[in-house]
Amino acid sequence: MLNGWMPLVWAGALVVTLLIALLIRSRRRAASSAVRVAHLNRVSALPAFRRARSRMRILLAVGIALTTIAVAASAVLSSRLVTVHTVTPEVHNRDIVLCLDTSGSMTDYDIAILDTFIELADQFEGERIGLTIFNASAVTYFPLTTDYEYVTDQMTELRDNMDDPTTDYAYTDGTLLGDGSSLIGDGLASCTQRFDNLDENRSRSIIFATDNFVAGQQLVSLPQAGKYAKDNGVVVYGLNPGDSTAKNYIEELATELKETVETTGGEYYALSDPKAVPDIVTSIQKQEASAMKAPSYVVRSDQPDLYLWIAFWSTIALLGVGWRLRR
Repeated sequence: MLNGWMPLVWAGALVVTLLIALLIRSRRRAASSAVRVAHLNRVSALPAFRRARSRMRILLAVGIALTTIAVAASAVLSSRLVTVHTVTPEVHNRDIVLCLDTSGSMTDYDIAILDTFIELADQFEGERIGLTIFNASAVTYFPLTTDYEYVTDQMTELRDNMDDPTTDYAYTDGTLLGDGSSLIGDGLASCTQRFDNLDENRSRSIIFATDNFVAGQQLVSLPQAGKYAKDNGVVVYGLNPGDSTAKNYIEELATELKETVETTGGEYYALSDPKAVPDIVTSIQKQEASAMKAPSYVVRSDQPDLYLWIAFWSTIALLGVGWRLRR
């Protein structure tokens, strides 16, 4: 019972009601308006009178019994009778880190990429998803979680901040601590480190959104970061908003990104490719999921059915008895 004190309240209310009834009865008996009738013995000896009196006594007894049952059932209902048990679900899960380059060259594309990430998140079910943003250094925007409502809210909030012309760029705090900017290799290596328990055999993927335009001194190159991801069993999917053959250097950057993600077993897409989202979702879902224990939680289930029906039918019967007594 969640409200174990409620029976005491009902018992107190019952005692108060009885005291008030006794007080009213005693005052009525003392009232001078009472009419005294003599020679009732002959009337009370009549068979019809005796049958009526017996019937009334039986109905009163039934009424008292029904009232007691209804009050007891109501007391139990108000006490909230529940069953309590602990659930530790086992889920088959995959881990996905969304890795977003927020450097200056990506400013015009990040909103579209976040829209793509939100669309991706809607396609998954049961996978843990986290978001890491990087420029010269990487910051975990939110860690791996299966709370998809939280995931969508956080990415929508980040998207709105980026789209706000009066933004204070607070979301970039902690991403400018390296030597230069847009350190792509460092960003991918940092996103790989966002997976917990790398020694466990689980499905892990990174969706890596960048134009691969480096403007600083990296600690690790993109191919080195790709090898680090592969060595840790992480598959990288590349999303490139700058995929183009318009200029040679852009094509070279796109080619390097494509070759790097493919060495991990992943795939490369231009951001504008309409097949990017369904193909990434399908590819990740084809990976073997590993069983893991989700956090335990306590489940309390109300059990009102039996006492609700007892209270309902006893009240209906009590109304019937009351109607019969008035006749």
